[in-house]
Amino acid sequence: MDWRDEGVLLTVRRHGESAAIIDCFTRDHGRHSGVVRGGASRKMAPLLQPGAQLSLEWRARLAEHLGAYRVELERSRAGAVIGDGDALAALGAGAALLSA
Repeated sequence: MDWRDEGVLLTVRRHGESAAIIDCFTRDHGRHSGVVRGGASRKMAPLLQPGAQLSLEWRARLAEHLGAYRVELERSRAGAVIGDGDALAALGAGAALLSA
C-alpha cells in the first residue's frame, strides 16, 4: 500500500528516540496518521509544525497499519502568523478541531 497526497499537519508526537508520529488532514485520504523516521531530529523538527502544508508519501504493508511517511515541506503557516497572537490561536484551534 502506498499513496501520495498533499496535506496539512495537525499534530506531532515523539515516538522513540528520533521518530515522530504525525496526524495530517489530506485532500484525498482525509485524516491520516503515520510515522516519520527522524521526525524528532534537529533537521526535521522545525519543519513539522502544526499548520504546515506538506507533500506526503505514505507506505505500509497493509492499509490498516500505521505506515511510514516521507514528507517535504510545501509551505509553513506558523512562521507567517507567529507575530499575531489571534491568528496563531486560530491556527492551533483549527488544527485541534480537525484532529479531534
